[in-house]
Amino acid sequence: MTRKAFLVGLNRYPDPRNNLKGCVNDVLLMAKTLREQYGFSGSTDIQLLTDERATTANIRKGLEGLVSDASPGDSLVFHYSGHGTQVRDLSGDELSDNLDEVICPYDMDWEHPFTDDDLAEICKGVPKGALLTVVLDCCHSGTGLRNFLRPDLPIRYKFLPAPVEVRHRAEPKIENRGIDRSVTMTGPDKSLPVRRFGISVSKTNAVLIAGCRSDQTSADAWIDGDYHGALTYYLWWSLRAAKWNTTYRKVIAATGESLADHNYDQVPQLEGPSKLLSNTVFRQAEK
Repeated sequence: MTRKAFLVGLNRYPDPRNNLKGCVNDVLLMAKTLREQYGFSGSTDIQLLTDERATTANIRKGLEGLVSDASPGDSLVFHYSGHGTQVRDLSGDELSDNLDEVICPYDMDWEHPFTDDDLAEICKGVPKGALLTVVLDCCHSGTGLRNFLRPDLPIRYKFLPAPVEVRHRAEPKIENRGIDRSVTMTGPDKSLPVRRFGISVSKTNAVLIAGCRSDQTSADAWIDGDYHGALTYYLWWSLRAAKWNTTYRKVIAATGESLADHNYDQVPQLEGPSKLLSNTVFRQAEK
């Protein structure tokens, strides 16, 4: 069995106002967990990409390297911690009634963003019997904002609003939600449905762990003496509590309980084929 992980964390963006604080900690924590608890070799099996190096081209290259030559029985992990955002679908027929969810590399290209479809295209070659785990600690929309838990250590929300000209081109109605330039986009007459980033991959042969519902934000917060993404930290917490041996269904239920117990509104989501969701986390897929 081959084990490979590609972990992307962005604290820094070209505009310092968009900077986060816990995303690099997220991927370091995930790398440590995979190395010490799940048999991944830190020198050969785990690739980290952070901050200025986490460009669109480098993320594509890393994902292609992750899934290339995958075989049944392999365990593959893609973890992204950083900003997420929404753009109107520009493919044509869905322009009037849909949004695309995208991740935000360091060199975010609003004209050609990295979409759910891009991820699915890269990962479509992963064979049946291989276990691909996608962990997304980022926002999937600009709604559902909540109050800061601690005024002295404010939470940042992992949502990056589109530039005005991008929003204007699709003629959305802009609603200010009152937190650091975060916005939500709705159509002139009705709310627009949202497609979760990564959902295309989860419909084939991958497990998707998302930090929140499609109408929520994910927190970048001060936890246990340092900054972390709330999803990543409490996912790790729940795996440790289970002595590193639990199923995807059980660990996401436990992660959701931990988030709620610590006053986070975000509800982690689990998507994928039923058989895989009953698999042991990061272990060889059932044949």
